[in-house]
Amino acid sequence: MPTKSNTGAFDLSAMMAEWPKLPEWPAPTEWPMPSFSNWAFAEREDRIEAKAIASFQKMGQTMWSHAEKAFDDHMNFVSHRLHEDFECAKSLSQCAAPEETMATLQEFYSRMASEYQTHFEKQAALFRDSFSENAAAVEELNETAMESVNEMSRAAEESLNEVKAVASKPKTAPRTATKVKS
Repeated sequence: MPTKSNTGAFDLSAMMAEWPKLPEWPAPTEWPMPSFSNWAFAEREDRIEAKAIASFQKMGQTMWSHAEKAFDDHMNFVSHRLHEDFECAKSLSQCAAPEETMATLQEFYSRMASEYQTHFEKQAALFRDSFSENAAAVEELNETAMESVNEMSRAAEESLNEVKAVASKPKTAPRTATKVKS
């Protein structure tokens, strides 16, 4: 059981000393380990990363531009409907007969239903456009992922071939100085 010690709040070395020791791993055998030089992957990785980030940025821009259009259209619709509601109330206050009131209400509700249907169709079209554009960006991202797998596989093969080439060279024993008898 660990005992309390007077260490700082973030003194990890003291905490690590109190943890149980892990078993030692067996010594590795002689594997032909590829060199995996950072330069073998760096250029490919940078190019692929730039393409992936560009795809994500395109999706974000598409989403925000379509959201802006949708909210702008919706706010215009709500403002228009509010104005129409007040106009209906004003018209109803001027009605003298029940038939006139019913005709005003029927016209109001018919126009309202038509406007709501039109508004819904516009909103659905904006959603479809946004979805289609983002689907194209996702397809580009998928192509980038496939390209990255191919490029990284090629880089790994190149590194492995370099190691195999070095391993296949005959090893020469180091020269030792020989004494010449005189």
